[in-house]
Amino acid sequence: MKFHAAIAAAAATLVLAACTTIPDTHPLTGTEWRLTAIDTSGSTTTLTPALQQRHTVTFHDGGELQVQLDCNRGRSTWTAGQPANGAGYISIGPVAGTKVFCQQPSFGDQLANGLSEAERFTTTLDGRELVLETAELRFTFAATE
Repeated sequence: MKFHAAIAAAAATLVLAACTTIPDTHPLTGTEWRLTAIDTSGSTTTLTPALQQRHTVTFHDGGELQVQLDCNRGRSTWTAGQPANGAGYISIGPVAGTKVFCQQPSFGDQLANGLSEAERFTTTLDGRELVLETAELRFTFAATE
């Protein structure tokens, strides 16, 4: 009886170990970006430096995303493929955030809604610019100092 219990315990340990994966370090992990521009259907909105500081995304280890949505804050999850030539797929979950009314102009709602639709990311070779693309939007970010 003890033998069967030991085999069952060992099998359970192996199954749990197989389910646990150690994620590869992703180039976006630990980076913070400020929103500089939004492209929609051929029209570009460029944010002033003051607005850029109020619209940021931070990619944390473990798939956690922290977002500054103007006067609101948000959180989400993210996963991304390893980039090839600076580009790859990305998936961002729905953003849960505070809902304070921010003075206009504000791009917090547009950013929160658009992030969950992001499909692709691109970074420049020097790592100073990040572009997140959806089917209809393109968010351009600059690395924070």
